[in-house]
Amino acid sequence: MIKKIAGIVFISVISIHGMAQKSRSGEVQNTVFPKRPPLVVGIVVDQMRYDYLFRYWNHYSDKGFKRLMNQGFLCKNANFNYVPTYTAPGHACIYTGTTPAVNGIVSNDWYDRKTKKSVYCVNDTTEKPVGTTSISGKMSPRQMLSTTMTDELRLATNFKSRVIGVSLKDRGAILPAGHTANAAYWHDPYSNNWVSSTYYIQNLPEWVNQFNSRKIVDSLLMQPWNTLLPISEYTESSADDNAYEGLYKGETRPVFPHNLPAIKPNDSELIRRTPFGNTFTRLFAEAAIDGEQLGMKGETDFLAVSFSSTDYIGHMYGINAIETEDTYLRLDLELEKFLNFLDGKYGKENYLLFLTADHGAAHNPEFSGDQKIPSGNLMNDPMSDSLSGYLYSLFGDTNLVLSASSHNIYLNRDLIEKKKLNLEEVQNACARFALKFSGVAEAITATQLSKNVCRQGLEKLVQNGFNEIRSADVCIQLQPGWLDWYTKTGTSHGTYYHYDTHVPLLFYGQGITQGSTARPITITDIAPSICTLLNIESPSGCTGEPILEILK
Repeated sequence: MIKKIAGIVFISVISIHGMAQKSRSGEVQNTVFPKRPPLVVGIVVDQMRYDYLFRYWNHYSDKGFKRLMNQGFLCKNANFNYVPTYTAPGHACIYTGTTPAVNGIVSNDWYDRKTKKSVYCVNDTTEKPVGTTSISGKMSPRQMLSTTMTDELRLATNFKSRVIGVSLKDRGAILPAGHTANAAYWHDPYSNNWVSSTYYIQNLPEWVNQFNSRKIVDSLLMQPWNTLLPISEYTESSADDNAYEGLYKGETRPVFPHNLPAIKPNDSELIRRTPFGNTFTRLFAEAAIDGEQLGMKGETDFLAVSFSSTDYIGHMYGINAIETEDTYLRLDLELEKFLNFLDGKYGKENYLLFLTADHGAAHNPEFSGDQKIPSGNLMNDPMSDSLSGYLYSLFGDTNLVLSASSHNIYLNRDLIEKKKLNLEEVQNACARFALKFSGVAEAITATQLSKNVCRQGLEKLVQNGFNEIRSADVCIQLQPGWLDWYTKTGTSHGTYYHYDTHVPLLFYGQGITQGSTARPITITDIAPSICTLLNIESPSGCTGEPILEILK
């Protein structure tokens, strides 16, 4: 509507999201604000390196990863812009649109100087488990300091939109679901059921009880795990029997077939360490859509799904194993089934979906070493055991260290103040000590990170991951190819190198153009991009920017 008052032209928008207006010719036209999709689906594949999209390309179907890549938008150069690259910070970053410096999720767990105890990222002893009597249910998102895009959707619709988080890992369900979610569900290994906490609900909905009563884990683990294809076709991977891969309990060689029925009685978490954990997750995600009638009540709803089995298998077998390749080929088929399910519910491309990962992974150091590639494994114990003695020789006290590992050193600041020692000097001494160990690239103190706000390059990633309250007094970074891993088999992650930061990023569905870009993009850009598509505010701590190329 246009009004002219006292010579000033005022323009008011009378047609907003989801509405239409008549043109001068009388025709009804769509407004500039497109209708929101009925459902947004966020998919996080735990520990998925970017190159897995292409490494296994020839064996993927046309309707899983390839469908998202060919019909959606692929960001080829998407990276996390902080360290450490772990599960909890990764999920928090994706959904808050910011780094640990702001959202506070500095690791899967961290040391709390006030309580002098380790803090797990989603543990909350004030809450009670729902659906189990085990400690698996004492969880909440309270440690996260920013809102998420899921929170912002709830706020924008006056809490009419419904948000559900689903993951075998509690942190993979809780952090994406945010503070205001209707529910988050995760796997309880003691009962092999999906459970929640009183932070969200007081009792499991009937659809969850019905799903749990089906005892799907038992059926998924009834048969041995054999390869999906003839094993001779897994030419993208190392030989099946090699020294770089871990073992299930009771096994003597890491080879197919893996006798899951025989292993199951000795491993309560077995479903997580098989590709069938992803099947279990996909089936529950579909049950959540049906049970909650997501996208069926007039508002945009949000389902946050994290596939965790890829991480467990990656840690156990490494990135070159046939087991890892087989897991991704099977995940590709799970995606195909899930996309077909969404098509049947909402119509093809009538929903909005993104897929990414929470971090990548490194080559196994033993494997790299055998290929003459610089690498190594730095165990925690030698550093932590000798640090206190070193500080005693300088400052005359053996109690200056609260916690120490090959990544973080927390100091007893109360004692340092009481003894009138200079905190910065003690931090610098710890940093010098850490640099004596093979595999350590740099040791940066909290004082340095607090003072230098313009660091560039890799050190900028350290600063983005540094939170004044929760982070360590000394942050240690390893050389390329090095891990602080408890075994010589399998692999891990956590560094600021590309193999850990570079992950897939795919957008698909309503409002998404088809194409790709090699422009550098940070994972903090996902949340503001989805919020822009939904015409809602970005999360409260958001530091990312919308990816304009994805927009139609």
